[in-house]
Amino acid sequence: MLSEVADGKPKLPPAYADMMLGRLATWLRLIGADVAYSNDIDDDALLRRAGEEHRLILTRDRVMMERVCEVPRYFVRWNRLDDQLRDVVEHFDVTNFVPFSRCLRCNVPVREVDKETVRQRLWPYVYQTQTRIRECPVCRRLYWGATHAERARDDLVRMTSPEFAAVLFANIR
Repeated sequence: MLSEVADGKPKLPPAYADMMLGRLATWLRLIGADVAYSNDIDDDALLRRAGEEHRLILTRDRVMMERVCEVPRYFVRWNRLDDQLRDVVEHFDVTNFVPFSRCLRCNVPVREVDKETVRQRLWPYVYQTQTRIRECPVCRRLYWGATHAERARDDLVRMTSPEFAAVLFANIR
C-alpha cells in the first residue's frame, strides 16, 4: 500500500483518520489528500472499513497501534494540529496532491462548474469577482478562491514551511 518515492518518503495513500484527528483530516483534505473521517466509528469498524477500502489509518490511539492486524497504521505523535500536520507531511510525500481539489466535508473531488449554473447560490460579490467556481458533487457545497483560500495558504505556510507550501501550491490548476 505504501509506495516509495525518490526521496525515500512513502506516498500518503488513501487514509482514514481516527476520531481524535478530525481537524487533521480536514487540513489533509485541503491539501488534496484522500482522508476519510468519522467521529462515531469504533476501532473494530474502523479497522474493518480501512482494510476493505485499502486505506492507511492515521491514529493517536496507542491501543489501536498495538492491535495485531494487516491494516497499516501511522501513529501521529502530537496533540496540536500544527504539529500533527507537520508530522504527516514530513513523514509522507504529499507533494503531488492538488490543494483545494477535495470537498472538506465529503472528501470527494470537487468539479469545476459554470458559475451561471450556480448563480442563485452565490453571493452577488462572489459572482461578480470570481471566475472559477467548484462544487462538491455529493453535498453541493461551493468553493472559490478568495480570502479564505489565502488565509488557508498562509496557515499552511505557518504550520509546515514556506518551501513545502510553494511546492504544493504549484500544483493548483
